[in-house]
Amino acid sequence: MIKISENDTQRYKDILKDRVIELKGEKNIAEWCRKHGIPRTTAQCWIEKRSLPSIEYYAALAKEFGVSIDYLVGLED
Repeated sequence: MIKISENDTQRYKDILKDRVIELKGEKNIAEWCRKHGIPRTTAQCWIEKRSLPSIEYYAALAKEFGVSIDYLVGLED
C-alpha cells in the first residue's frame, strides 16, 4: 500500500491552489466554475486547501487547460 504523508498532502494542496488561481486568471471563482461546470463550493475547497480533486476533476482540469495532471500536482513546471 502506498502511503502519502501529511506533508505531501499539504504540499499538493498548496500547489493545486496556486495552479487553479493561475489557470482561472482574472475571472472570479463563481464565473470560472460556471464556465467549467465545477460546483463553486468544490473549487472553493481546493483554493482554501480543504480538499483535493478526484482523479476525474484532475483529468477534466488538465484537458480543459491543456496542461498535464503532473503539472497540476506540481510534478512538472
